[in-house]
Amino acid sequence: MDSYEHYSIIARGNFGTVELYKQKDGRFVVFKKIPLDNMTDQEEKMAYEEAVLMSRFNHPNVIYLHECFITDRILCIVMEYAMGGTLEEFLRKKGGKLLSQTEVVYMFSQMVHGLHYIHQRGVVHRDIKPSNILLTPVGVEIVVKIADFGLSKIFKSRKTEFTSVLGTPSYLAPELCEGQSYNKETDIWALGCVLYEMMTLKKAFGAETLGSIVRKILQCQFVPPNPQKYGEHLRQLLYCLLRIDPTCRPSTQMIMADVAITEMCHKLTVNLGLVPSSHKT
Repeated sequence: MDSYEHYSIIARGNFGTVELYKQKDGRFVVFKKIPLDNMTDQEEKMAYEEAVLMSRFNHPNVIYLHECFITDRILCIVMEYAMGGTLEEFLRKKGGKLLSQTEVVYMFSQMVHGLHYIHQRGVVHRDIKPSNILLTPVGVEIVVKIADFGLSKIFKSRKTEFTSVLGTPSYLAPELCEGQSYNKETDIWALGCVLYEMMTLKKAFGAETLGSIVRKILQCQFVPPNPQKYGEHLRQLLYCLLRIDPTCRPSTQMIMADVAITEMCHKLTVNLGLVPSSHKT
C-alpha cells in the first residue's frame, strides 16, 4: 500500500468499494476493495478466485489486473484505470442523440473481441451490461474494455451449471428467467441487450416492475431500432443475438466472422494497434 496514494472513492456496492489511487509515478489505478470479515469461507474463496482469474487475462479489450493482495482483512484488487468512464455514462451523456452506425460497430466489435477472449478461456461473465463496459481514450479514439468479473466462474465443460441468478434483470436471458443455467449463450443475449442500448439509448426490456421486465424478456418484446439510422445487416445481427432459443444464438467466433465486424476489426488493428498487450505472457 505504501506505493499507492488514495485519491477518491468511485463507487460503493454490496461487496465493497471501488476507489481511485495514484501510483508514485503519477499514474492512476483502481482498487476494488472487498471486506472479508463478514464473508463465509465459500464467499472468501470466491473473492480470492476472482482475483486469480482476472490475473490470467491479457487482452486489449479486457480490463487489466495489476496485482491483488489482502490487508487488514480486505482483499484489494488493483486494476487499470479506464479514464473514459463506463459505456452507461457515455450513452447517458449523448442526451438522446443516437450514435452513428459506424460508432456502434466500432465499439461493439471491441466488446465481441473481449468477450471472445474470455469465453475461449472457459469463463462466463454473467453480468454483461453498459456499466461493466469501460472506455479508455487513445488519442481521439476510444478503446473498449470489458470489466468486473466478480461473478464469473471457470467452467470445464458446457454441462457445468451456474444456477444462481446474479445478473442485472434487464439483461437476463429468457432461460435464466426460467431458472436455467448461465453459459456462454446467456452472455451473448446480454451482449445483444447492450448492442440494442447503443442503437436506441434505451433498455431493450426496460419496465417499472421486475414482473414486467421478465414478461418482456420471455416474449422477446422490444421496439426495433430505427431502420433509417441503422442498416438491415446490423439490425439482423441484433435480432440473432436476441433469439429466445439459446442454441440459435451465434457464438463470439461467429459474430467475429461477420463482414462488418471483420472490417472494423481490421481498421482497429491498423489505427489503434489493438493486438493482445504484452503485460504478461
